[in-house]
Amino acid sequence: MSFDFLFQISIRNTVLDREKCNCSSDSLCVSIVHNRSIYLCVPHNDRISLTNFTYACQDGFSGKRCEYEDVKIDILFYDISIPQSLLVHFITVREHDLESLNSVPIRATMFKKIRFDQDTITFFMSLPFHLIIVQLEDKFYLTVPQHIYTPSVTIQTKIARSQYCPYIRELFNQTLIAYPILRRIKYYHHACMKDSNLVCFHDNELFICLYTEEKHANCRHLILI
Repeated sequence: MSFDFLFQISIRNTVLDREKCNCSSDSLCVSIVHNRSIYLCVPHNDRISLTNFTYACQDGFSGKRCEYEDVKIDILFYDISIPQSLLVHFITVREHDLESLNSVPIRATMFKKIRFDQDTITFFMSLPFHLIIVQLEDKFYLTVPQHIYTPSVTIQTKIARSQYCPYIRELFNQTLIAYPILRRIKYYHHACMKDSNLVCFHDNELFICLYTEEKHANCRHLILI
């Protein structure tokens, strides 16, 4: 069997036996890493280079040789109904660049189905992030805010009503909502003055706003829907 491209290498099921791979008879073991079952068994073919291959990492590891441990996030459903599925948005906040004027956050989104007997879900993320926002249908919850990203850690958090990020129509009157966006945003900090427990809200158009310890609205350009 011939393979023209590296990505056409077929990955075979293997069993780790102490420090050896146990591949099928027509396959060749490439490598294992850190005594973990992270390796490839590829069909034996003289034209395939054993010095130029891609590792297939198991969940929780990344890198060219699966040498990096991803951040693990365990999310518990606390005081809300457990849905059948959800979206998790990982947000990376970028510093304002005066030259490019590009400070729009980067978003990576994962979808996950939830079993009927499951009250905790687990995600692995290899990319840096500062916020985790969980989306349940059209509702958003700020589950993880962190100013400094820390790699290779386990984060245990929850989805609770107190983390809910309401839509602006739940907070402001129709007169204010009818204002143009650049005029309306000047009033966004008023919502926190009315409700000191509010942690965030969004406008479905351009911004999601998080409240600081000083009760100021820190709004970022981010379209969630």
